[in-house]
Amino acid sequence: MSDDDEIPRFGETPPDNKYIDEITMKLMSNKTSYAKYLSKTDNAKYEEQRQFKEDCSIFKKDIAAMTKELLLCTDNEYGSDVNDAFNNYAHTLIRHLEIKQRSDELQQEYDDDNDVMFPDSIDDSEYHVKCGGKMNTMDFFLRKK
Repeated sequence: MSDDDEIPRFGETPPDNKYIDEITMKLMSNKTSYAKYLSKTDNAKYEEQRQFKEDCSIFKKDIAAMTKELLLCTDNEYGSDVNDAFNNYAHTLIRHLEIKQRSDELQQEYDDDNDVMFPDSIDDSEYHVKCGGKMNTMDFFLRKK
C-alpha cells in the first residue's frame, strides 16, 4: 500500500475524491438535486445536460417520426449507428415492459388471494360469534381451514 492510499486517521479529513462524490450524487439523488449539484461543481456537464434537454424539445416531432418508422421495420437510410442504437433501445424497453407485466401479474395474484390471516375489522360479527364474544384468544385473529 502506497502513502497515497493510506486510510485517514480519526480527525483527519479523507483525501478528496471527486469521482466517488459524483457517482454518489448521481446514484443517490433525484434529477433536480443532481442538476443543482452539477451547476455548482461541473458547469460544463450541467450545460451539456441542459442543451440535451433543449435539443430534445426542439427535435421532438422528428424523433417521434423516426421512431415510428423504425418501429414499422421499414427500410431506412439512417445508418447502422442509428439502427443499432434503436435496436438496443427497443430491447431495453421490451425487457422493462416484460418485467413490469410480470410484476403486475404477481401483484394481481397477491391481491386476489383470499387467504386472510387477519380480519379487516376487529368487530367482524363472524369472528365475534366464532369466539363466543370473547376477544382475548388467537382464534379471533386466525382463520382456520
